[in-house]
Amino acid sequence: MNYMNNLKEQEIKYNTVIDKNTFFYFSKGFEEQYESHINSIRETLLIIKNRIESNGLKKEIFANLLIEKENGLTAILALTGLSLENFKRLITIIRIVDDKELSSLVNKNKWINDDKEIVSEWSDKAISRMIIGNEDFREGIINLFFEGASLS
Repeated sequence: MNYMNNLKEQEIKYNTVIDKNTFFYFSKGFEEQYESHINSIRETLLIIKNRIESNGLKKEIFANLLIEKENGLTAILALTGLSLENFKRLITIIRIVDDKELSSLVNKNKWINDDKEIVSEWSDKAISRMIIGNEDFREGIINLFFEGASLS
């Protein structure tokens, strides 16, 4: 009798695992799409490497990369070890904080709205639009990567 109860308990536990747990799902389409995305970033990183080896580390390399390559920002963030989430929060902090030295470094007065808007975090697309469409913002971001650590 005890043996039968034990078997029944094990079967209940087994069925709970089957019903409640998530299993690995393989999607060939998703895998191919994501592999293509990773290869694109890899190629962008190789371009950065080659340009730096040929011309030295210059701001123009990053500026051109941000304009020319769809994954330019992603590649730069990968090089710096900064996640996109942290980068977005950094942009939000720059927009909120009133620091003369930081504002000057990132050209804040040339791309920020003077309206006292409710500050919310910009989306990836909003940041991409600003990088491509606003030279002052793009230059400020590059300055941040090159000189941001020198702020006191």
